[in-house]
Amino acid sequence: MNKNKWHRFIWRLINRPVTGYFRLWLGYKTKSYTLPGPSMVISNHTTNYDPLLVAASFPKHQMYFVASEHLLRKGFLSKIIHYLVAPIARRKGSSGGDTAIAMMRKLRSGYSVCIFAEGETSWNGLNHPFFPGTGDIARLSKASLITYRLEGGYLTAPRWGKGIRRGKMQGGIVRTYSPEELQNMSSKEIDEAIKRDLTENAWQRQKENHFRYKGRNRAQYIETALFLCPKCHQWSTIKGQGNQVQCRCGFETTYSEYGTFDPPVPFENLLEWDEWQQEQLKNTEELPAFRDEDVTLMQLQPDHTETILTKGTLSLFDHSLRIHSHCFPLKSISNMALVKTNILMFTCMGVYYEVHAKRPLCLRKYLAVWKNQIQ
Repeated sequence: MNKNKWHRFIWRLINRPVTGYFRLWLGYKTKSYTLPGPSMVISNHTTNYDPLLVAASFPKHQMYFVASEHLLRKGFLSKIIHYLVAPIARRKGSSGGDTAIAMMRKLRSGYSVCIFAEGETSWNGLNHPFFPGTGDIARLSKASLITYRLEGGYLTAPRWGKGIRRGKMQGGIVRTYSPEELQNMSSKEIDEAIKRDLTENAWQRQKENHFRYKGRNRAQYIETALFLCPKCHQWSTIKGQGNQVQCRCGFETTYSEYGTFDPPVPFENLLEWDEWQQEQLKNTEELPAFRDEDVTLMQLQPDHTETILTKGTLSLFDHSLRIHSHCFPLKSISNMALVKTNILMFTCMGVYYEVHAKRPLCLRKYLAVWKNQIQ
């Protein structure tokens, strides 16, 4: 049995029981769809479980998922994942050129591929920017393009949070674009169509539907997303405890079952808070001096092997990231991204690095500063 036949066999063997479990666990609703042939399925990204949720809609159609490269560095588990489903790796914090080539090869060989257009799940309930150049791949592959939208995922399993909040979550095809239709569209028009089909605002949808999302410790680890207190304007002082959001200055609010803050002052939801803190950071004359203890700096090689360079304190000082004697000027960092909440990835002078935190930290603030510096 060749590899592709093996992957199709595994897909049909485990799709229904595995995806069925996740559908029940998350309260996820969808229906089964039929692909018109080799297809590029492109979805928005709301939770870590999204590949299984998309797969639940296509029980008879095996596809190859584009996944974060860190899945290939989990030892024996990575070998099992590769053996069963052979994901297409994308290294976050890099250009992604190799990933595009691998996707094109699969599509031109007659297989279907699924990619999550943003590359990472949302911090604040809005889409991240979609990958540029996706329209080029769709046109050149001569496969069908399927846009698939997930709804309710952010409030079910927010990226920063702990555990699941059961409410309403669903997903389904938005539109199918035939190869002939794609050939009559420019790459820019395809990118715009993808953005239009997949744009998801968790807060607007919640205002329309007002669903409850029940769960314990709803505010736990919210400090990995929020890094500025609206009362004392101090950096890195917010803490989530149970269902409460607190600052040592005395500020306190409750993260409710509707995803809103109670009382809703000064912000009704996390998006409003995040937009405010991002604007404050942008308007700060001097960069804040961030420090976080107990992190590990690693260098990654092209063969996915890791080398530990040092351990200690990560700081932002003098427009540079620093860990012991290692200094990375922000202007020299060409790409930066986060995996989950505790891994900061970046490329500096052509070398790929990762910063790992053992406990929940707000590494997001370093990413926010870097983005402000390069814009």
